[in-house]
Parts: sequence; structure tokens; C-alpha cells
Amino acid sequence: MIKSNKIAVLTVTDERDYPNHFWKKPLEESCEKLVWIDLKELYSREGKEKTHKKLLTIFEKEKPDFLFMFDSLYYDLDIPSFFSELNLISPRTKTVFFSGDDDLKHNSVRYLGIYFDYLFVAHNDFKHIYKKDGLKNTLFIAQTKPKKMPPCEKIYDVSFAGTPKADRKELMEFLIDKKINVSLFGYNWDKYPKLKKVYKGVLSSEDYLKSIGQTKINICFSKNMFGVPNMKGRFLEIAVCGGFALVEYSPQLKELFKEGKEIVFFRNKEELIQQIEYYLKHDKKRKEIAKAAYSKIKKHFDFEKKVKNFVKENKNKIPKRKFPKLDYSILEINEKIMNLPKKIILKKLEDKSHVSFLKRKIIKSPFKEYLQTYSLNKTKKQVSCCDYFVSSKSLGDYVQFRYCPFGQGPKKDYRPLLNINQILVTKRFFIENYDLIKKAFDSDFVSFVNNSNTAFVSIPLVKIFKFRKNFFKHREFSKELGLFLFSFHRELNSKRKNYFSFFKYVFSFTKEALFGKSFLISQLLKKLKERKYFF
Repeated sequence: MIKSNKIAVLTVTDERDYPNHFWKKPLEESCEKLVWIDLKELYSREGKEKTHKKLLTIFEKEKPDFLFMFDSLYYDLDIPSFFSELNLISPRTKTVFFSGDDDLKHNSVRYLGIYFDYLFVAHNDFKHIYKKDGLKNTLFIAQTKPKKMPPCEKIYDVSFAGTPKADRKELMEFLIDKKINVSLFGYNWDKYPKLKKVYKGVLSSEDYLKSIGQTKINICFSKNMFGVPNMKGRFLEIAVCGGFALVEYSPQLKELFKEGKEIVFFRNKEELIQQIEYYLKHDKKRKEIAKAAYSKIKKHFDFEKKVKNFVKENKNKIPKRKFPKLDYSILEINEKIMNLPKKIILKKLEDKSHVSFLKRKIIKSPFKEYLQTYSLNKTKKQVSCCDYFVSSKSLGDYVQFRYCPFGQGPKKDYRPLLNINQILVTKRFFIENYDLIKKAFDSDFVSFVNNSNTAFVSIPLVKIFKFRKNFFKHREFSKELGLFLFSFHRELNSKRKNYFSFFKYVFSFTKEALFGKSFLISQLLKKLKERKYFF
């Protein structure tokens, strides 16, 4: 086998040992040297700013043939900035991005994708979506690792491992009411009295795989948090272990597997109970379908083989990085310009194509206007809205505001959290909606952003330092991984070995918490309790 000289991986290893479990072996076997960088470990030692510099130092030294990255990295790397610098110090490094949750993160991936040479997607339908966006080197790859488990005693009739999102709770309660012997694994099921008695706790990767073989019928849900059917990897995980899966209908999986022969679907709760009752009674049929699914995956979706072939085929290729060319000119409107008479502002706009805004103390990413203009070019919309960091001089970027968390559409009660500095509009929109925009600029209340007219760029491209008085009292500040992604605990953790830096940061943290940002304390306590310093 022709091997690559060096392959680098930049990732975060979670409690499930992902992506180590899937990617390490085929990449190790495809190169002479694998440079595996765990961002969690590096970040906890260096902090955000030093991590960025440390990574560039590593890549300048190693100059790998490939750099593989995974979708968990959105939260901590300034990808546009990082890759602009990487291209200068290691121009022959081919960059590969694996995106596992495109249905939830499409508004990030479609824009971040232009910084990568190759894009792997885990949802087969998004291969076509991204190619229409101009991301030509988009490949579908199923994360499967055939590991047929040895025969074992079936101790569970029906089981599910996951969380109670979408309508899962209702369906599990329905099965209990129908006297089905259900076992639940994962997080948060114990919050519901009816489900608490069948909850078995959280499984390690090894125990999860073992439970598949111990279960007669493994339930797979296909709806994401919006209630939309999509391609979940759970079916593949079960099938490659030789287990039988009963799958909530997914048009993506229907395209890949023969219904009734290689996969069994349910489309509603009545069909769910019918299928369970049938397949609990028909062991032979259940085993035949599980065997057919395993054979199909091993033959057509061998993950390790596909990764190795990809490296072999692209080893000697030279990256051809051509960013989309855009013809645009921006009028940046600050408070001084906004207070000018309308006719003077429109005169300034004559030779411009777009309008951005600058109000109060902020820091814009140098890539903000390009990416937002690009978003309007791709979507043919009139307004672009990016995410932002909540920042301070002493704490740095301590919260990320995500107006469309996990791809969700914006809600009206989130509007008070919008900031005019997030917005970029076309010249036409500005002229036609001048009074509305001026009111938004003056009042700090942006009312014109909606699904029909706005391209949402779910990447933080601006740092905001000052807000309206009641900004930090919004109820969403009590949540995690919703509108706000908290990160100050990571920076605090990175300073723990330097007493001076640590106590300086604690002092700044305490001062800000006492003067209107009490959520800092509650979020830190939550992290300490969960022992989650990174996610």
C-alpha cells in the first residue's frame, strides 16, 4: 500500500472515545506518521489564544500531507483565520473536514466548507446540497466499523440509547403503557417518573456495543430536534454489530437499504407497536434482516476501506484553493453617519453594494464582510446575520451567541438579543427599509430579521462588549448549548497551573459576576458539578 508521509488530526476526544474509535486505525495505516492533536488537552493547558499559536507552530514544523478535522471544532477555533495562516505556512497540506450533523449545522458548514479542500458528510442527501452550494469535493462517508459481536444472551426485549429529544419521551411512555419491556440508556430519562423505572444509566462505548447484542430489538429514532426525519448513524452502529434495528422512517436510509429485507421502519406509534410485537415473535426473520444489513454495510459502506482509498487517491494532489470571487463594496455605517440626513447617507451609498454597521465598542473578524456577502450571494437574500461573541477585556470571549442554535429558526422572543453589528444588508434593502433600519440602529432592537429575508451565518464574526441594561437577565442565560455557548470555564481551567494568572482571572470573573453577570457563577457551578471543562 502506498502511504502518505504524514497525516495530522485535530479533534476533541469525548467520553465515547470519538473520533478515536473510528478514525485512528485507518489513518495510522495510511501514513508513516500520524500527528494526533487533542484540542481538549491542548486548550486546557494553553488557553484559547495560545492554542491557536501553538497549533500553527506544530503545523509549520510537521507540514503534513493531510489535516483531518471534525465538526466539534466550531466552538473553539477561528477557522477562517486559522486556515488563512495555515495556507501560508503549509500550502501543500490538504484539508479534510468531517461534518456529522449537517441537518443541525448546515448554516455553519456551507460557509466554513470553502476553507477546506474536501468535505466528508455523514448524511447522503447533504452531499448534493453542498455541491449545489459550490463545494465540489463533497463526499458521503458512513462512519461504520464492522464488529460482529459474539453470540450472547438476549436480556433486553427492546432498548434505546440516547436522549429524550423530539417525541421520544412520548413514544417510550406509549410502549410502557402497552406493556412492552423497554430499557433506556443515556442522559436525562430519569427526569420523567414513568421512564425512571426502565432507565439503566449511561453506557461506555464498550458497554453500548455489548448492549446491542443483548437486545432483541434496538430502537432507532430518525427525527432531529426539529421533528424532521434524517439519517442517523445509530442504525449503522447497530447493524455493523450484527444487531437488529427497528428504525423510525428516514428517506435517506430508504435510499440506501431495502425496506423489509435490510431495514425495518416504523412511521407512527401504531406501526411501532405492531413491528415490535411481530419481530419479538419472529426470531428467524429478525436474524435474517440483521444479517442482510450487516452484509450490505460490509460490502458497500466499509468506512476504513473508504478512508484508506481516499488517502491513497489524493496523496500526491496539490491543493487548489480558489475562494469564490465576489464583487462587492461596503458602506460601514457608524453612529456619526447614521445621524446624518437621509439624502447624504444615500449619496454615500451610490457606489456601494452592501451596508454593514458599527455601533459602540466591537471587534469585527476580518472575514465578516466577505462571508456575509458570500451568504447573500448563495441564498439570494437581502439580509445576513452572523453570530457573535460576548467579550470583555478581562475575560476574553466568554459566551458565544448563536441566533439559530442547531439550525433552528429564530423565535420572536430572541429578538432582544440581536445586535445591529451582526447585520449586513444589500444596498436595495437598506434603501427600501431605511426607516426600519434607522429605528433598529437607534433603539438597539433589530426587528427586521426573519427566515424569509435573512441568511444566517452560524459563525461568530464579531465581538460585542456592551449591551442593553437587561441583556444578561434574559432567561436563555440559564441554559447550556442553546442560544448561548459558555466558554469562560475553559479559560479558567487553562490557568490553573499559573497561580498569578489563575487568581487574576478569578478576580475579574468575580467582579463581573457581582456587577450584573450572575449567570457566570451558576454556569461555572454547573460545569464543576458535571466535571465538564470543555463541553
